[in-house]
Amino acid sequence: MTLLSRARPFGPILAALATAALLGACSFGGGGGGGGIAPGLVARMDAPGAALDKNASVGILNQYRATAGAQPLRLDAGLDATAQALANEYAQTGTAPKTPSGATTIRVSAGYSTFAETFSGWRNSPDDARVLADHNLGRAGIGVAYSPNSGYGVYWVLVLAN
Repeated sequence: MTLLSRARPFGPILAALATAALLGACSFGGGGGGGGIAPGLVARMDAPGAALDKNASVGILNQYRATAGAQPLRLDAGLDATAQALANEYAQTGTAPKTPSGATTIRVSAGYSTFAETFSGWRNSPDDARVLADHNLGRAGIGVAYSPNSGYGVYWVLVLAN
């Protein structure tokens, strides 16, 4: 038995520890040096009037990108408006939107109540993780919509461009 084959059962544990460290690094900055996840990343979007902290959301994406050596994304007002419109449509129709004009790619998700959960889902999907770390991307827009009578409740759209 090689060292690698003996280490293989610890892969999920190591991945969980790395995830905890990544999310912990998103701690809220306000004096006192506290820890934990930034409140904006765990704010529930499945309530009327909920507001997404887009800066915290792009912040965790950028921390993930940094681990892959990719440059940070910057929020783009045009992509943000597009992502929000697509999220609203997704919540109304239940049909995942396609990549819009002016964007390089799109990531969608449904059913997660917080951005931290959504990010975790994307990060754990090989295709989504590859896109999130794409070195050619530089701009982002994020949209979220809540539809209490729909199949998933909360719908997420991340629009990315060069």
